Amino acid sequence: MHPIPLLCPRCGEPQQVVHIDDPHNPIRVVHTETGRESCEPAPGDQSAGDQSSTTSRQDS
Repeated sequence: MHPIPLLCPRCGEPQQVVHIDDPHNPIRVVHTETGRESCEPAPGDQSAGDQSSTTSRQDS
Protein backbone atom coordinates (compact mmCIF):
# COMPACT_ATOMS: atom_id res chain seq x y z
CA MET A 1 0.00 0.00 0.00
CA HIS A 2 1.39 3.40 -1.01
CA PRO A 3 1.23 6.36 1.38
CA ILE A 4 -1.29 9.05 0.51
CA PRO A 5 0.51 12.16 -0.76
CA LEU A 6 0.02 15.17 1.49
CA LEU A 7 -0.38 18.69 0.14
CA CYS A 8 -0.36 21.81 2.29
CA PRO A 9 -3.84 23.36 2.34
CA ARG A 10 -2.32 26.87 2.45
CA CYS A 11 0.39 26.79 -0.22
CA GLY A 12 -0.20 23.49 -2.07
CA GLU A 13 3.38 22.27 -1.60
CA PRO A 14 4.08 18.59 -0.74
CA GLN A 15 4.31 17.61 2.91
CA GLN A 16 5.46 14.56 4.85
CA VAL A 17 4.83 13.04 8.27
CA VAL A 18 7.83 13.02 10.62
CA HIS A 19 7.85 10.82 13.73
CA ILE A 20 9.59 12.38 16.74
CA ASP A 21 10.29 11.27 20.32
CA ASP A 22 7.93 13.72 22.00
CA PRO A 23 5.21 11.94 24.00
CA HIS A 24 2.85 14.93 23.72
CA ASN A 25 3.28 15.39 19.95
CA PRO A 26 4.55 12.10 18.47
CA ILE A 27 4.28 13.24 14.85
CA ARG A 28 4.70 16.45 12.88
CA VAL A 29 3.64 17.29 9.36
CA VAL A 30 6.35 19.32 7.63
CA HIS A 31 6.98 20.67 4.15
CA THR A 32 9.09 18.17 2.22
CA GLU A 33 11.48 20.72 0.70
CA THR A 34 12.10 22.87 3.79
CA GLY A 35 11.45 20.50 6.71
CA ARG A 36 9.45 23.27 8.40
CA GLU A 37 5.83 23.25 9.55
CA SER A 38 5.21 26.82 8.41
CA CYS A 39 4.79 27.83 4.78
CA GLU A 40 7.48 29.75 2.99
CA PRO A 41 6.31 33.09 1.61
CA ALA A 42 5.35 32.84 -2.04
CA PRO A 43 7.47 34.81 -4.52
CA GLY A 44 5.92 38.23 -5.08
CA ASP A 45 4.14 38.34 -1.72
CA GLN A 46 4.74 41.52 0.25
CA SER A 47 6.45 41.05 3.56
CA ALA A 48 5.02 42.51 6.76
CA GLY A 49 7.75 45.15 6.72
CA ASP A 50 6.58 46.45 3.35
CA GLN A 51 2.98 46.70 4.57
CA SER A 52 3.91 48.56 7.76
CA SER A 53 5.96 51.13 5.84
CA THR A 54 2.99 51.75 3.53
CA THR A 55 0.72 52.20 6.55
CA SER A 56 3.10 54.66 8.20
CA ARG A 57 3.25 56.75 5.01
CA GLN A 58 -0.54 56.94 4.90
CA ASP A 59 -0.70 58.13 8.52
CA SER A 60 1.71 61.02 7.87
